[in-house]
Amino acid sequence: MTAAASAGQITEYLLAAVVTAVCVVVPLYARDGYHQIGNAKFEVYRRIMVGGFGVLLIAAAAYGICRIMIRLSAGDMRLTGKRHISLTDKFVLAYLILTGISVVSGGFYEDALWGANGWNMGLMSQISFVLLYLFLSRFGRYYKGVLVILCAVAAVVFTIGILHRLMIDPVGFYDGLTNEQKAQFLSTLGQATWYASFLAVTLPVGIGVFLYGDDIKWRVAGGIYMMLGFCTLVTQNSDSAYFALAGVMLLFFMISCERRGALCRFTAALALFFAAGKLMYRLTGLQPNPDLEPDFVTKLMWTSDLTWGLLVITGALTVIFYIASARSLLGMRRPRTAAPGSGRYPEAVIRRLRRGVLGAIISLVVLIVLVICLQARGMLPASLSDGVSSVSYLNWNGEWGNGRGRIWSFACGMISEESPGHRIFGVGPDCFNSYAKAYHRDEVKLMWGDKLLTNAHNEWLTMLINGGVLGAAAYVGIYVTAAVRFLRGRGRNYLLTGIAASCVSYMCYNFFCYQQVLCTPFIFILMGIGEYILRRQEQSR
Repeated sequence: MTAAASAGQITEYLLAAVVTAVCVVVPLYARDGYHQIGNAKFEVYRRIMVGGFGVLLIAAAAYGICRIMIRLSAGDMRLTGKRHISLTDKFVLAYLILTGISVVSGGFYEDALWGANGWNMGLMSQISFVLLYLFLSRFGRYYKGVLVILCAVAAVVFTIGILHRLMIDPVGFYDGLTNEQKAQFLSTLGQATWYASFLAVTLPVGIGVFLYGDDIKWRVAGGIYMMLGFCTLVTQNSDSAYFALAGVMLLFFMISCERRGALCRFTAALALFFAAGKLMYRLTGLQPNPDLEPDFVTKLMWTSDLTWGLLVITGALTVIFYIASARSLLGMRRPRTAAPGSGRYPEAVIRRLRRGVLGAIISLVVLIVLVICLQARGMLPASLSDGVSSVSYLNWNGEWGNGRGRIWSFACGMISEESPGHRIFGVGPDCFNSYAKAYHRDEVKLMWGDKLLTNAHNEWLTMLINGGVLGAAAYVGIYVTAAVRFLRGRGRNYLLTGIAASCVSYMCYNFFCYQQVLCTPFIFILMGIGEYILRRQEQSR
């Protein structure tokens, strides 16, 4: 083995150890129960990253030097070999450069470097996310082991979250808490929104394995993991998680409708989701928390006759698709335009399915937005307005979305009043609060008192302020290009589908949430793994 190969292998081993430590320690670690749990998790994440990547950078430098020496000894005077830089790589690097510029542009150097207290999403954290992606995309040889460990840890977290909703506390985190506090905190992660963000990032991977895994054992494991995720999702009490799941399941439908077996498993997954809602309603009723007031969608999942109907429909479709798939496999019936044994639907049928479902969803979204706008302007007929008023999400005001209406309006006002430099380059990572207090102190004081307003509770709106138009464009470009690239390359590795779904889920969920240590590092880990898989595929051609 050459020196370069040895250095590369050492880097791969070290990277696997560092990423495994992040995947195991950060979700499970707590210093004093839920007290300052966000700061505790970030502190352990910071220590792993500083120590681990300090060694990794040395190993990677040694590998690079060995590669250069080999080329020079062979008479190749180029210091670098053939470049393999994807579009996602370019957006990642552009985002890092633009984030550095925003630090200077904003002038809030302390918060920009280290992040706001309790959030810690400053420049140092952004650098760590980029490093996770870059190292994994180049040295992610042991990605399968990392994914297995991450999902195993997530399964433990989900199980504890389920037990907590049943008022069973196997880890002692609920000791001394009131029922109201128990309603707000879950598992080893803390507040429900942070818990839901971790769920939104990690659950799609397991669903993808269940739907598209090429081994029955992995499909069964994926199914168990998926069911744990569904059971905790319908009890975590954050409606934003349902929005993320809707985006994920739409993506999976578009892919699954190509094949009979996948479509059968997709409808089975939907049936299991609705069944999870009814099951957890019965179980939580055995020992209920009197201070747990379910949000709108959770209440719908638990008690509505509509979800009973959807359970029956998806269950029936699963049976129908299973019978059709079995008959096809037995050679009793086969799509006329498909190759024998392919199990594919005719292309015309696929297009009609996709267009029909997508058209229905778009029409529904447009209708909902139209109703919200008309209701806000008082233009709905009284007969309709009374019914709309009973659904909080259809009434736009300051309290919409647990106060997001007020925060989003305030954030949009901040953007409209920014200087050209701040609007283009931003005010610095995690500097939303610093900028708001510097330029809108009276307004912040009036609306939120002494509370910290560290972000807009919408990552993309927050990024427009923190990173400016350029930084926000680069940041969005990372997720969009990654998801598209993974979907295009999914044919040779089914894991890419689940990782692409995680990107979609993150974008959907963080339309109502924000960067933090329990979701953002993990999505960059998954994107780095996806990029590594694609790089290996491209090199093998």
